[in-house]
Formats: sequence, structure tokens, C-alpha cells
Amino acid sequence: MKPWLPVTAFGAVALLLTACAAPLLAPDDRKQVCEVAVVEKFDAPEFHANILAGPAGGLVGAGGGALQGLVGGFPGAIVTVPLGALIGGVAGTTCAAAGMGHPNAETDFEAFLRAADAGALKLTLEAELNAPRDECSRPRVPGPEATIEIEKLAAGMGCTFGQQDYWIAVQWRTTIAATGRQLNWTLTRCTLTSFRTVDDWFSDPERARAEIEHAFAAIGRRMAAQLLAKDVPYECKLRSDAAGEFVGK
Repeated sequence: MKPWLPVTAFGAVALLLTACAAPLLAPDDRKQVCEVAVVEKFDAPEFHANILAGPAGGLVGAGGGALQGLVGGFPGAIVTVPLGALIGGVAGTTCAAAGMGHPNAETDFEAFLRAADAGALKLTLEAELNAPRDECSRPRVPGPEATIEIEKLAAGMGCTFGQQDYWIAVQWRTTIAATGRQLNWTLTRCTLTSFRTVDDWFSDPERARAEIEHAFAAIGRRMAAQLLAKDVPYECKLRSDAAGEFVGK
């Protein structure tokens, strides 16, 4: 099995995957995922601390910004590296200061994450993929045609100022049930911004837990759309409404 791809504060891995991604399924393969079973291979969602929120946030931000400045290569790096370090350093320092003002935020977020029912992702993903669609008009055979294995589910917070924001990432793959042939192996990552501010979000643990469950469902919709897409996937940024529901895919 391939190793879990860590998701950093900058989301560099996920951004590269999104930028370079091709459609996950060939046209003929889409006809073989008309009846899908989703299998959860993880024990519980993994929590990843925000490295910018700690005391060394400024240094980490500067280093990450400098690294981003290298993306364009030389000779432009002579400008982009110092600029990236400056911007990253300011962002990291701001994030670290906000973290000091909310010292229990990440501990509380992890508790809400553990309390949320991650099964909402599986149920939504199965419902989306098993719904009728034109390419699945032929008679279906008993049992699932394809299996989606959710190998890892991880989440982490953004910085503790303004609206509450966090990310959720899912490592998953699709195989043909009868033969075991792998159709794809990928990472789906979405950033989620709450309707509520950081202070409001943490003041009501039950609503926070419910919103995370809605976020899991939204990720399930995103994964289904990504699997059946005929063009390159776009960046996933979702926002909740006043009821804590995330709309769109």
C-alpha cells in the first residue's frame, strides 16, 4: 500500500495533485461503477496540528514561503524566495499570535472531530454514486461492481481568527470488485469555512460536531463528482450556511 501523504499547513501536496490531476476514470470505466460499495479501512479520523499556530509559527511560515518561492525556478527565485519568506513569516506570526489567544482550540477541535460520525462520508458517497445516471441504464448484476476503499481520513484547523476554517483530506482508491483491478488511487482535500466565527464555533460543541458531520457528507459528494468528472478537478473550497450545511460539490 502506498504511504499516507501528509497534508502540511500550505497544502502543497494536495495543490500539486489537483493541478496535475487527470480524470480519475476512463469513459469505459465509468460504466463499471454503477453499483459501488464503500469500505472504511481507517479506525478513526486523524487529527493534524497546525504547525503555524505554535510558538515557532513565524519561522515555519517563513520557511514555507521561501519554499513556495522556489516553485518558479531560477532566476526569478532571487525575488520570489525572499518575498515568499516575508509573506510566509508575517502569516505564520499572525497565526501563532491567534493561537496563543485560543490555547485550547486544537484540543477542542480534535474532540469534536472524534465525536462526529465519520460514516456520513460513506453514506453520502454511496448514495451519490449509486443514484441513476445515463451511462448506467443497462441491467445491473447483483452485488457491487466496484469497491471504494477509504484508506485514511484526516483533518486539521486553520488559524484561529475570523471565520472558523479547517480542512479535511481523504486518501482513497477504487477497484473492480470482480477482478481487483485498481481504477484510481488519489487524495481528495477540501478547505471548509464556517458561517460562524471562531469564538462562536467553539462556544457550541454540539453545533460544531454537527457541522463536521455535514462537512464529511460534503466531502462524499465531492469525491463522487471527482470520480465521475470528465475534466481536471478544480480546487475544493466549501462554505457552510447558518444551519451548518455545506452546499455544492
